[in-house]
Amino acid sequence: SWRNPPPGTLVKGEPDQDHQLAQKVEDLEDPIARSNFRVVVIKADEVEQTDISDPATARRWKYTLVSDAQDGKGEWTTEELWP
Repeated sequence: SWRNPPPGTLVKGEPDQDHQLAQKVEDLEDPIARSNFRVVVIKADEVEQTDISDPATARRWKYTLVSDAQDGKGEWTTEELWP
């Protein structure tokens, strides 16, 4: 919920009336919920994936975005690496 107590604060006593666990937000204009809402956009140009679920066949991949300087569009290339 966007009305929970602030993350990382000490749990001692009861949180104030506006910040309780599992409150439902019914109003899109709720001032407390809106003040806690954030949007983050991450534009990655390199990402790695590792599968170590079976150590005998562990695998790792690196994906790299190769952009075209003229139109700004790109394609992802994939390289398999040693884990």
